[in-house]
Amino acid sequence: MKAIIRVDNLSKKFKLYRNPLLRALEWVTFGRKQHHQEFWALRNISFEVNRGECFGIIGPNGAGKTTLLKLLTRTLYPSGGGFEIQGRVLSLLELGTGFNAELTGRQNLYNSARLLGLPDEYLEDRIVDIEAFAELGDFLDRPIKIYSSGMYVRLAFSLFVFMEPDVLIIDEALSVGDVFFQQKCFAKIHEIISGGTTCLFVSHDMAAVQNLCGRAILLRAGEISFDGDAVEAVSRHYGSVGKRVRGNCVDAPHKVKGSIPFTETGPELINPDEIIEHNILGRGKNKHGAGGLKIASARVTDDKGRDTMQVEMLGSLTFHMIIKANELVSELSAGIHLFDRLGNVVFATGTRQLGKQLPDLFPGEELILKMKLKLNVQPGEYTFSLGVSEPSEEENPNICYLQDRHDMLGPIIVTTDPAKLLPFYGIARLPIEVTYSRSNRKTD
Repeated sequence: MKAIIRVDNLSKKFKLYRNPLLRALEWVTFGRKQHHQEFWALRNISFEVNRGECFGIIGPNGAGKTTLLKLLTRTLYPSGGGFEIQGRVLSLLELGTGFNAELTGRQNLYNSARLLGLPDEYLEDRIVDIEAFAELGDFLDRPIKIYSSGMYVRLAFSLFVFMEPDVLIIDEALSVGDVFFQQKCFAKIHEIISGGTTCLFVSHDMAAVQNLCGRAILLRAGEISFDGDAVEAVSRHYGSVGKRVRGNCVDAPHKVKGSIPFTETGPELINPDEIIEHNILGRGKNKHGAGGLKIASARVTDDKGRDTMQVEMLGSLTFHMIIKANELVSELSAGIHLFDRLGNVVFATGTRQLGKQLPDLFPGEELILKMKLKLNVQPGEYTFSLGVSEPSEEENPNICYLQDRHDMLGPIIVTTDPAKLLPFYGIARLPIEVTYSRSNRKTD
């Protein structure tokens, strides 16, 4: 398949000055005396995107995502390398840029189309669809200065998604409006991608990236640290945002409030040799993490102890792991992620979230752990990942320091008897209570 976007060693350098006077001094000396520091926002970025592909760009703040998009939309000029984009490009970097607050929504739509070099007839053929999508009602013919922020971005987004570009560049635009409008946005993006539009999607919403993108790059400090499957890119991103706590193993500062030490020994835990014999882990293709702690082997069994990844709806599978320390590890946590066939996270948890305190490990020590998971999900195929981590220095308790993670395991196949009534519909079963009483109220 022919690439519609080619990026070749793209780089961007900025000059940083301690104060504006030094910039002026450097300018009047024609650069003979330099007073700046060089900051490379991007270095040697290369990738290709095929027609009809949604390509994700993720990374922490300051990684270079917005700089990359500004280069690709020619808002900035590169310091090195180059790129080629075939076809008409529309960018949603700044929704509503160029809107006139004194004009109505409808008038701004026509003005924006003209700025894009499109005749009025082009918009007239699509105005009915844009009106229906934006759901602004009578406000479409009122000045946008009275719009709420949600109405404003609804108008802008509705315009762009009906312009039928060859390449659509989106930067955090799908968080607009309420949840109902967001669902419409996702459905519309899927529709235009299936129609052949190529999409570059930048977001901090990792669920959105996994939902829309098949492939993604992970940027760190202006360089590509990973280029490949979007699910793995997101996993690697989560595994790199935290910083390891350097503390005393006995008095570690991040103990989970309410957590309790627990041990389980005896016949219920499988012999480690059996886990090794029935190991389901691959050869490391989808494996990443710092490596101070590793999942040496893993096994999956049903309630009868049989090795299987097929289970009936509402049935259980047990995940057995051998966790080995390569260095001193404090407050380790082990967890599991379950993904549906579209790569959406259906469920994820770990011992830390469950309030279970695992013991610290010294180099060479091993821990045998089992997690029993009830598959209260709809019939279908699922993949899963297993991971081990330590607490992070970040204030956010949901960010961890990832030591080892194995992605794209499975598939788990959840089945049901078609002759039986399904216990629920939808993605997952939620706890629900039903009560009733007879009414004594008299009615006509």
